[in-house]
Amino acid sequence: MYNLIRSELFKLRKDRSFRVLLLVTAVLSLAYPLLYYFDNKSSGDPQFTGAEFLIKFMASNGYVIKFSVAALAGFFIASEYATGVMKTIASSGNDRGRLFTAKLIGFSVGAMAVSIVFPIVSTTEVSLLSGFGHLPEGVDAFFIPRALGLTLLYTAGYAAIGALFTAVFTESGKTIGFSMIFFLMIDMILGDLGKYIPFFTTVYDYSIFKLMGDISKPSIGSGDLPALLLVPLLTIVAAGLLGILVFRRKEIK
Repeated sequence: MYNLIRSELFKLRKDRSFRVLLLVTAVLSLAYPLLYYFDNKSSGDPQFTGAEFLIKFMASNGYVIKFSVAALAGFFIASEYATGVMKTIASSGNDRGRLFTAKLIGFSVGAMAVSIVFPIVSTTEVSLLSGFGHLPEGVDAFFIPRALGLTLLYTAGYAAIGALFTAVFTESGKTIGFSMIFFLMIDMILGDLGKYIPFFTTVYDYSIFKLMGDISKPSIGSGDLPALLLVPLLTIVAAGLLGILVFRRKEIK
């Protein structure tokens, strides 16, 4: 298992799509704060400090996570079906459950690396331009490590769902297209279903799709923290087990 994970991490480091995704996210993370910097400078408005920018725009990172998971799932995993690599791996004699788990770990590491580019790069740039400042009154002193830690955890939850989609569709285009539509629409779908069937409101309230919005909250009550931690962990386990089940039964051509 250790060698399988090492192999996936090696492929991740060499994967061109992963490098491009990191580069594009970094460039956008540098460009985004500059728009506000020059706009505020021309209008005479006060500049954001690094702390203020992180708190205000941390929620925007959710879109980076969704798009990066969808793109990486298609290019890093699903593309191996088309190239024949997946068939070679599946016929290597290793248990398919272990193969899928190793791929999920490698894929999750890549998605998590991309997920923290925006908060780190943009906050660093704004801090260099205007200073880091200090956290506003009422903001939890552990906001930054908590927000970054939850970002990594929730990205792993999204990655587990994305890996499940690769086992279902096995094609890059279908995986990327369906994943993007699913991640962008699931909030609205569960919200609308909840208006007619209350059960779906409960499902949505305790899903990573809604709780990811709480990552950027200035403070989180101790009563809310267990759900914030347990929901992504259970999502990883459930989606991972479903992915293994599908991958084991899949005919790989």
